[in-house]
Amino acid sequence: MLAVSRRTTRRHHLFVPDLGRETEDVFWYCLGIARLKSGVRIHAACLMSNHAHLVITDVEGRAPTFFAWFHRLLALCTKARLGWPAEVFDKAGTSSVELVSTDAIIDSIAYAIANPVTAGLVRRASEWPGARTSAKDMGTRTVLAKRVPHFFRSPRWPESVDVPIDIVGLPDDEMEDDELRRRVQGRVNHYEAEALARAKREKRKFVGVRRVRKVSVNDRASSWEDFGSLNPRFAARGDRAAARDAVARFRAFYGDYNDALARWTGGDRDVKFPHGTWWMRVHHGARVRPPP
Repeated sequence: MLAVSRRTTRRHHLFVPDLGRETEDVFWYCLGIARLKSGVRIHAACLMSNHAHLVITDVEGRAPTFFAWFHRLLALCTKARLGWPAEVFDKAGTSSVELVSTDAIIDSIAYAIANPVTAGLVRRASEWPGARTSAKDMGTRTVLAKRVPHFFRSPRWPESVDVPIDIVGLPDDEMEDDELRRRVQGRVNHYEAEALARAKREKRKFVGVRRVRKVSVNDRASSWEDFGSLNPRFAARGDRAAARDAVARFRAFYGDYNDALARWTGGDRDVKFPHGTWWMRVHHGARVRPPP
């Protein structure tokens, strides 16, 4: 399971929610097409004014295909709709964090849902006027995304696509669906309470829906941001055993991958790369071992 985010170029507000809900419609349609092309499952989504949050499961091992379709279509449609002359997404690329423990999964879903609140924009996650999901949506909601006219004019694009908000499969697989939803909502409530307390402490008001919608796409986020910080590969949220297992897996994968790549560059085209290899398999036809 992956927590995914990507921001716009120079943090421009290219995805600001509009009264006509065009931005939301574009987001869901692009997400639905990318889902069809890759087979990923969507568990949580929140489109902020200058970045997007998703929590997904890469069922078929095709996450790069999902990223390519989703970000390309969303960028092209945004450029066509806004007449935006430059790139849409930051060149730093996609942040993709593997969630290796139950608590990390619950926290990441709640963080995505509550992001408009923690950013100081609205007091409750349910007030966010853009594309979003909630804890109760998991396993119960399917978004019907209709084709938008700005870029998808060819009849080869489907008239509509379904985007199911799937329930999460947890590592221990012992939690009932309703209990999972309650725990996610409890973590959302915690994030909301923290944001409210911080606003009171700093004597700062939430931006509010009306002012959020008035933001220009030419404006940029002005909040302080640390550059050059580490981009984690996985999150365990305090589960040391899960973290150790993840570290061991990553080290074993890269060790096997480097050995296989050395043999490949030496001319051995029968070498098998470790399960999880994507670029060499898709673009060079390399053989890949089955999952362990």
